[in-house]
Amino acid sequence: MWGRSGEKHMALIDELEPILRQITPEAHKRWEHSISDVPLEYRQRHAAEWNKIANEFFGSVDDLLTRFREFALLDAHDFAKNVEALALPGDHKTRTGPGQPIVGGSPMPGTAFWSIFSADAYFMNDVREMIHAEQWNSKAAEAFRDNFLKNFGEAADWQGAYLKELSIAAASYHLAVNRAKKAILFVAESCLAALKFHPKLQNDLDFNDDSKAAPWATASGATSTALTAVGLFLSGGAALVVGVASLLSGIYSFAKTSGTKPYLQVDYNDYPPKIISDTEYAIKALREWLFLQDDALADGLGKDLSDDQAFASPKLRLASPGLTPDAYKTLDIRDGDGKPPNQVVASIVLLARAGYYNLPGAAYEYDSAVRTLDACTVPGSMGTFFPKSLPKFNEATRRLGDYLRETGDALTRAGDAMLTAARSYQGTDEERADIISQINQIPPHHSRAPFH
Repeated sequence: MWGRSGEKHMALIDELEPILRQITPEAHKRWEHSISDVPLEYRQRHAAEWNKIANEFFGSVDDLLTRFREFALLDAHDFAKNVEALALPGDHKTRTGPGQPIVGGSPMPGTAFWSIFSADAYFMNDVREMIHAEQWNSKAAEAFRDNFLKNFGEAADWQGAYLKELSIAAASYHLAVNRAKKAILFVAESCLAALKFHPKLQNDLDFNDDSKAAPWATASGATSTALTAVGLFLSGGAALVVGVASLLSGIYSFAKTSGTKPYLQVDYNDYPPKIISDTEYAIKALREWLFLQDDALADGLGKDLSDDQAFASPKLRLASPGLTPDAYKTLDIRDGDGKPPNQVVASIVLLARAGYYNLPGAAYEYDSAVRTLDACTVPGSMGTFFPKSLPKFNEATRRLGDYLRETGDALTRAGDAMLTAARSYQGTDEERADIISQINQIPPHHSRAPFH
């Protein structure tokens, strides 16, 4: 089941503290045991020196506990929520051709990807089909189709693809964080075991078992690596769009390094300070492992932010159709047979429906996607572990949110122009009365106020 973020997990600090509370008393025991062979008279004669060594040792234990507790910040953000909000594995859409209607199944509702899909498939498809069927036939209709609808379809495809890219990045963060949590618990347990004369072996760390940690794990609990996740996400047309994305090379690099387990075992040693220093080295190795993940993601995201084939691509943006209400007034439609229904009236009413229901509906879905993206910003405290890539992830999220906001605004403006044109169409008195009557019967999208 996908809903990993909905599951309740014990906070990392709550798992760590019972172990950490044992380390100080066990360190005291080991210290006493280690000096038991040193004659008391000798220790008393060199009391100042021995006290200094003891104070340094117990100070290092206190410092070590602080370093352990710093990892509690891994709980500052749940990246699984980003994945579930942005796009899910297998989400895709298929067109019959550029600018053509969407065919096939739909993605799972609730994600930003779903919102873009919904705008395209459930609102804009009707407008495409209306023009294609020549229900609305004019130079304005052709201009709207060529200058707006086709560009909208391409922009929606690219926007959906890059929502997937961000979701892949979030999934990679999630995997790294969960492995780091598992690893820091192992280091704490290994330190305690060494102090108790019972070392915990490196093989006890099942580093690559992510059946519960990976947000893309299947219902059967099967584990997926980051490489498999790329294949799951980039199905269908998205692979063609994002295939050039630099982040993918970063993900491949991430996959190689994330599956490499750092040496975290704290070896048994008769000298307690050596156990503590070995534990410090293990924590350092874990941090360096996290920084390798950070470097891989930062490299890919950094290139994509400036690449005109990625987040800097003009294909992610939608320009205004450049049509004012006046442009819609001349329609190349004639009521050929003079029998009901009047084709001029029918076409104008369809134009009004597009402006009053379809385009506002699409704009509403874009607003929903923007709200989702706004909520996906990762708090700065996570930058402790991902100092290079996290600002880039947040920047990519913000930039894509801006593009979606622009698209929603363009849809709203185009819809307003259509509606104004329909309501002010200069036909015969009979046609105008019929048009206004039918327009007033159009059910508004819930984002729009009813006609007054």
